[in-house]
Amino acid sequence: MENFNVDFLTATILSGVTYDMLKCGATLCAESLRESLRDWIINEPELLELTNNLNKLELSNEMSETAIERKIVASSELIELLKTIKSATEGNTIVQHHSGSGDNVGGNKIIHYGK
Repeated sequence: MENFNVDFLTATILSGVTYDMLKCGATLCAESLRESLRDWIINEPELLELTNNLNKLELSNEMSETAIERKIVASSELIELLKTIKSATEGNTIVQHHSGSGDNVGGNKIIHYGK
């Protein structure tokens, strides 16, 4: 298991999502993966490729989460794809310290003064 470095967390998350879907009787399709991976920045072609690669692994609801993770980590195609997928919060962290009166807005502020 030489790929357990940066890819470990992503492979672990994907195996957990996949395990939960299979245990609930869901099929591995783009629609169900899209909902489960909503916290990750993933476009439609990546989502379809991810779904296809997962289906190639012939995973079943009889497998443990660890067994699913091992199959994911063993797939070089999946690992390469996972490297391109980023967390939706990555790069968008706003740290603010505020004291006193006023607003503490982390982004664009829109003010409506009425009619």
